[in-house]
Amino acid sequence: MLALAGLGVASLAAWVAQLGWPFELFVHFRPQYGVAAALLAIAFLLMRRPGFAVFATFIAVVHLWPGGSGRQTLASGAHCTGGALTVVTANLDYHNTNSRPFIDWLTREPADLVLLQEVTPEWAAALEAVPGYPHRRLLIRADPYGLGVLSRWPTDRLAVRDLAADGLPSLVGSLQVGRQTLMLAAVHTHWPLLPGLMSRRDLAVSRLAQEIRQHPGPWIAGGDFNLTPYSPVFRALLEESGLRETRSRAAWAPSWGAGFWPLAMRIDHVLVTRELCAEPSEVGPDIGSDHRPVRVRLHLPVAG
Repeated sequence: MLALAGLGVASLAAWVAQLGWPFELFVHFRPQYGVAAALLAIAFLLMRRPGFAVFATFIAVVHLWPGGSGRQTLASGAHCTGGALTVVTANLDYHNTNSRPFIDWLTREPADLVLLQEVTPEWAAALEAVPGYPHRRLLIRADPYGLGVLSRWPTDRLAVRDLAADGLPSLVGSLQVGRQTLMLAAVHTHWPLLPGLMSRRDLAVSRLAQEIRQHPGPWIAGGDFNLTPYSPVFRALLEESGLRETRSRAAWAPSWGAGFWPLAMRIDHVLVTRELCAEPSEVGPDIGSDHRPVRVRLHLPVAG
């Protein structure tokens, strides 16, 4: 009964996540709430407590129902016949000193564009061993907010942007892929455990949406957003920017804390605008980080 009461309180907090901190923190665990409530419903049935079983079932349905986290528009379609582009985003973890698992995986399964977070001087040196990326842009830092872009295509038009005006860099600009020009944003927002950090994360996300609206065309936005698809902030980003997800919310695919189910979340994303099509994104293997990489194969429109 205490567990059911706790689930009820957490569900109520998630329901009013639009009020901001601290309520928004609860909305990211909706799959866990749903599974826990379903298990409690079974337990109450075995205990012959039908009233509590019905309440637990209601909570489970609210969180697990496919449309319960809002409307989703996936980046898919048949209008993209201009070639393919494989994109990877990976938070390397600035505490992670073992670069070999990631480098081996990327060498074994290469991508055309790699977006990296938490790039330290040690990681920058290790990445020199990764072949096949003549175009590199690294913003090296000793804290968790270094960024990097490895690309088979020119990246010299990427500019450093401070979206939240707090010293955290993003890389925003154009990427020339053959004869086509794509817009690219590589981001890493704040971990929103405190009110000030959450407000800066939300400001960065809002300004990213403004940037995309001001420069129409095909966009790729990837990185560690510190947002799950269940957050109202994430939904606002999609609605205001026109970005689309590359993986169904019905698929259980946590990219952070994947080894510990109760806290696992999907906070690493590759998002694209409607001009691009995407095969469902995949979560990669354990690379020694607290995050797992996300990989997606995009299909481009026909070059004009």
